[in-house]
Amino acid sequence: MDPTHIREALRKGELTLGELKGITAEELAAGLRAGRRLMEAGEHRAAAEVLAGLALYDPYRPEVWRALEELLRRTRHPAQARLFGDLARVMAS
Repeated sequence: MDPTHIREALRKGELTLGELKGITAEELAAGLRAGRRLMEAGEHRAAAEVLAGLALYDPYRPEVWRALEELLRRTRHPAQARLFGDLARVMAS
């Protein structure tokens, strides 16, 4: 696929950055588990970096947005948490 078609597929949501990079569903799930473990351990900055990376690589996974919602609630950012929670709920419906 040439760069123009790749950009267009990414723009249309027909391709994710994770798919383009060859990241598997299992690798994304492992990243989500790692992000949650970091959050549980109180390593909020590291958890945010992992979860934000997952959202970048596959923005169509509601479980990632739910994890970010939880992290933002824990770190006392309720407005942002609501936004990510709403996004997750819309994606899951």
